[in-house]
Amino acid sequence: MQYEISHADLSLVLALVRGRTLARAADLLQVDVSTVFRSIRRLEAALGAALFEKNRRGYIPTDTAQAMAEQA
Repeated sequence: MQYEISHADLSLVLALVRGRTLARAADLLQVDVSTVFRSIRRLEAALGAALFEKNRRGYIPTDTAQAMAEQA
């Protein structure tokens, strides 16, 4: 079964692409940091693909996340 990406999923990915940190993405979406974290993990599991790589500066989008952000 193929996962259908929702508008909320695209908004989530776009917020983290723009914000680069969970805290900034949470502020953009007006939700808790834990909600952003859990939602990204859920989406990655559903898609079977990593969307972000974490480094000391924050979250770096993979090609998949970048393509999703361009769709948003």
